[in-house]
Amino acid sequence: MPQPTIITAQSKGYAPLSDANSTTRTYEDVVIPANANTVMMVCIMDTSEPIRTFTNLTYGNAAAVRTFLIDVSSERPRCVVGAIFDVSAAGAMTADVTVTIDSATSVETRFGIVCSDGFVESFQTTNDASAIEGQSIAYSGNYENNIFVLIGGTDDLNGGFSYTTGTEIFQDASDTVSVAVVAGFQATNQADNTKKIAYTAAAEEMGEYGVFLSTQRNPFEQANGMLRNVIR
Repeated sequence: MPQPTIITAQSKGYAPLSDANSTTRTYEDVVIPANANTVMMVCIMDTSEPIRTFTNLTYGNAAAVRTFLIDVSSERPRCVVGAIFDVSAAGAMTADVTVTIDSATSVETRFGIVCSDGFVESFQTTNDASAIEGQSIAYSGNYENNIFVLIGGTDDLNGGFSYTTGTEIFQDASDTVSVAVVAGFQATNQADNTKKIAYTAAAEEMGEYGVFLSTQRNPFEQANGMLRNVIR
């Protein structure tokens, strides 16, 4: 069974219509292609919790079913929120993304989206608050049929950001490069069948979440043959 793929043309960063003082940010005309089954979204704000907090993230077409709203950041680094949508029954869509903030602010924000024809197997959050050489290593027993995606926000792209292990999907910074969204993926297994993504960053403040995407919708269901009865 082939591994899922990243739909690179529609996986990218977006600038808000405005970062003027407000409790919302709007990212206009976010495209989801017809062959996508899952989309992963991330938004970063140029301040930390609890000074400000993201309270919601919505897509302007009800055919995109949000399955998870993820509070990526806990306090520091920067305030980061994620969301995962099931779009397997939706078809092609173009709509606005709106994020809601608990109190009005004029700080800069940035939004990113990864589109894939795979399905969510699992996910976890991570905060590399003091690392400029970060890495995430993850394992799943379904390693032959999945890929690992790491998507998040960083405080600063001045000085550069690059993946040293894995493949970059995008990196996109705010106008003053004060905050940015980045994403990369890994399809290749290491010798122990784990998947590793590593990067170097100019800034120390990174908040991200990692997602295993599988070719199968429910890879560990017994009906799919992943789990077998033990005969004693």
